[in-house]
Amino acid sequence: MIDYLYYRFYRLWLHSSLAEGAAFMAMLLFSIILSTNVLMVWGILTQCGFVKYPSDFQYYILEGSLIVLLSSRFFIKNRYKKVVAKYDDENPMQRRVGMWVLIMYIAITFIGFFIEALYRQGKI
Repeated sequence: MIDYLYYRFYRLWLHSSLAEGAAFMAMLLFSIILSTNVLMVWGILTQCGFVKYPSDFQYYILEGSLIVLLSSRFFIKNRYKKVVAKYDDENPMQRRVGMWVLIMYIAITFIGFFIEALYRQGKI
């Protein structure tokens, strides 16, 4: 699933004005979305009283760790090229479905994060 989501972010960046940096930009955007998922789970655990909410330093460690992990996963031995080649033979219907998977993943991530943040602040 991680490979497929990376591929979808890669395809998204290919259609931007930064297409020559699509491999790196896809990894950065994917790490931000993954850190949002981790922070959402961390916030839920904080509300249950299991852990404290992360400090700024812990957040920087989390984001840096995700960037290093994803960089090593996709850029050592140019593995991202294998991932792109694996999914590049999609037909137009699979591409549309993949686009909707990416849109839903991003939307659910940010909606869930905002709901958790608003609930934690007592707004909901």
